[in-house]
Amino acid sequence: MRVVTSEIMRRIDRIAIDEMVIPGIELMHNAGEAVSRIAAKYFEELSIGGYIGIFTGPGNNGGDGWVTARLLKNRAFEVRVFSTVDPQTLAGDAALAYEEARDSGVSFEICRSEVPPLDCMGLAIDALLGTGAKGRPKGVIADFVRALSISGLPIIAVDNPTGADSDSGAVEELAVPAVATVTFGLPKLGQFIYPAREFVGRLFVADIGIPEAAAEKGLGDFDLRIDRPIELKSMLPMRPSDGHKGVFGNVAVIAGSSGMTGAALLSAEGALRSGVGLVETIVPEGLTDIVDLGLKESVVRGVPQVARRRCFSTRALGDILRLVSGADSIALGPGIGTHRETVDLTARLMPKLSKPTVLDADGLNCIANLRHREIAVRFGDSVIMTPHPGELARLLNTPIDVILCNRFNNMQLWANELGAEVLILKGSPTTISSPDGPIYINISGNDGMATGGCGDILTGLIAGLLAQGLSPLDASRLGVYIHGLAGDLAEKRLGRRGMIAGDIVASIPEAFTTLENFEQGAVNSLIVI
Repeated sequence: MRVVTSEIMRRIDRIAIDEMVIPGIELMHNAGEAVSRIAAKYFEELSIGGYIGIFTGPGNNGGDGWVTARLLKNRAFEVRVFSTVDPQTLAGDAALAYEEARDSGVSFEICRSEVPPLDCMGLAIDALLGTGAKGRPKGVIADFVRALSISGLPIIAVDNPTGADSDSGAVEELAVPAVATVTFGLPKLGQFIYPAREFVGRLFVADIGIPEAAAEKGLGDFDLRIDRPIELKSMLPMRPSDGHKGVFGNVAVIAGSSGMTGAALLSAEGALRSGVGLVETIVPEGLTDIVDLGLKESVVRGVPQVARRRCFSTRALGDILRLVSGADSIALGPGIGTHRETVDLTARLMPKLSKPTVLDADGLNCIANLRHREIAVRFGDSVIMTPHPGELARLLNTPIDVILCNRFNNMQLWANELGAEVLILKGSPTTISSPDGPIYINISGNDGMATGGCGDILTGLIAGLLAQGLSPLDASRLGVYIHGLAGDLAEKRLGRRGMIAGDIVASIPEAFTTLENFEQGAVNSLIVI
């Protein structure tokens, strides 16, 4: 599913109305119908008592609220509109929507100076400001937002929660905390960025009758997409009933150094949990006994190490190449450190690896070290890079603020500069791109996953999916989603505050099962209606 900014959505609306001659009031009617349907569903499923309060503002978002009020009244719900402006001053389609609601007998109150009591209200609908609103709400609208935020009422937001920036995801002190948001046409970028994402609640994307041709023309070259489970489910590797471990692929994990054996263990277990047939874990020879104790299901191989440092030596090159020759994919980097010999080994190893490789953590830091020394690094096969913003900033030798400000614009450029077939920028949200493809936004995961070792699991998981025959891009998209979903499942059992990486890796099998059994609307917060 494509995702847009508020400016692009306005452009699409204008194309539909002006060039394709679709009446704006028709789109507003469709928007109100979608909101009324979702509001009625919540009201009935939550067994709410009282009336439905609809809070309307001065523009088309308020117009959507007036349509919603009329349709809910027609469904026999008790509704009341609280308007921040005299509705007689509304213009265009919003004025028509008000007049239709008034003529149908909708009860309303003008509240230009104070918030009405919220007693006896069972459900609130936020139709105060639309997706184009920027900055902190002001005046009586700010008072409404403040009152709604402490009311404890279930709230449905129309198009976007008031106070949450639909482009940047920023929230300047005040925003309406919705249990659900019904957005129109296409989802908005800021609805997937924290802190706004916390205020959106469950996101419903409503088709309001905008022609596909209008959307395509308005989007132009802008190509951000949301990864939805319905598409990701189709990527799951096939598992023949008579399969054996040789059928399901072989991963080689090159990881670990003194004090960082946990990185090797977690990366290897991430690969094992992917459904792969065999994992061989390659570590400095002084660590084999430790890793052996922690990994029952993986073959552990030791290779030459730097004396007394227990990290990979340049002398390990031949052994590593021999050991990975039978692998279908490679995971390189978790916990290997950045000792001079390890960095030099990485430079010599990468051009000789003839299998797709996931490069993470210290593997990326070794590449950054080489780039800073102006040593060109070549890759023997396709490479998936999985940096967090700090690692990417080091790789590109650019301030981290530049990375954070351009993560939805420059992913293809960065992938091309680094020579990565796929670049995964971890964060909230994680974004995925190839040098010439769209940027995908992942919607699974939570802040409980901000814990040591979580990225190592992702490295192994993606490598395992590669070994089972997925393309680098599909393995990346599916791996990131399953990883985040495992974190969401762990969070449901344990809460976010105390989660550790081991809880996440243990939840991967359940995440796969959940996706296998997916039906639209069952496991994720984005639903198309």
